[in-house]
Amino acid sequence: MKNFLVQLMFLFVPMTAFSQQNGWTPQQQEEFRQQMDEFKAQLQQQMDQLRDSLSVMKDKLKEENWQLFDSLDDNFTWPQVPSLPDLPSLLDMPSLPDMSSPPDAPFPPDAPEDPDTDSTEVRIGKWKMIVDDDDEGDAKVNVFKDEEDCEDEDENDDEMKNIRTRFALLDIGLNNYFGPSLSSNFSGPYDALEPNPGKSWGVNLHVINQQLNLVGHHLWLSYGAFLELNSYKFNTDDVLIPKIDSVAFTTSEIALSKNKLSAEYVGIPIMLRYESNTDLSKSFHIALGGFGEYLLGAHTKTKTGNGDKTKQHDDFNLNRFKYGVTGRMGYGWINVFVNYSLSDVFESGTGPVLTPASAGLAFEF
Repeated sequence: MKNFLVQLMFLFVPMTAFSQQNGWTPQQQEEFRQQMDEFKAQLQQQMDQLRDSLSVMKDKLKEENWQLFDSLDDNFTWPQVPSLPDLPSLLDMPSLPDMSSPPDAPFPPDAPEDPDTDSTEVRIGKWKMIVDDDDEGDAKVNVFKDEEDCEDEDENDDEMKNIRTRFALLDIGLNNYFGPSLSSNFSGPYDALEPNPGKSWGVNLHVINQQLNLVGHHLWLSYGAFLELNSYKFNTDDVLIPKIDSVAFTTSEIALSKNKLSAEYVGIPIMLRYESNTDLSKSFHIALGGFGEYLLGAHTKTKTGNGDKTKQHDDFNLNRFKYGVTGRMGYGWINVFVNYSLSDVFESGTGPVLTPASAGLAFEF
């Protein structure tokens, strides 16, 4: 019964709390307390009647001869179950004053702990409610705004992170490579290496990217790990020969509709990054640095005019280690990036001296 009354008190907590803060007169407060006492007394009376009714029903059920009970006998007479008493109607409450702009509730003074008092605390957002229930069944309810908690939340909102971590950032661009002096002409036995730059795609998936604040949340150190998927598409029918110690080609006897070389790398970038605004969605940023990569694997893929496909896996004498410089610039979540390698495409002495590069769009959601 005591727990049930405490639950009822929760329903009237807003009235009792705001009555202490929003201008109820002592006469109105006393009237409200009297009505609540009357309501509890009536409710207690109804609960007593319900308990008596249940006791009568229990006695009647015990008096029945259940040996004569037959579930298929439609003439079996069930004992009459007493009807439940009606619950009392809610009393009229005093009219509430205007609460359109309630002031912040002050903190109640700290009180010494009483071993005979059972205290229950409920928190809803920035509001705290404490119900003290003593051994005599009297409940005291305090409702107030936890100002210390509000201050902590404001401090946490204003506190900016010194390390930012993001996952699954994406770069999409075009690949190419150049000869000495950035020449794109490949003469002699290596003319088949000339790529189609408009169809040679590169995709970088930054598995993880972290940024460490260096100066005032404007200058950051950026680093992480990424996977690079490169493809170079050729316009000839000459195909790289696998599993030999030099770069060489064989000519397909059937015209090819697709001829490309694909390579997969894992890499680590490191850059200095400048942000014009601490709000990244409204920030212009520029980053410069370098990268290092390791070759995971490579393959060629060809497709003939009649649809026959061939794929051959090998490293094709590609340089296993690749390193270079990188830069990106943008606003908000979109950037343009450029990667320029300082290492050659192929291992030294196995083929032509070519320098790879790529450029495109970077998405930082």
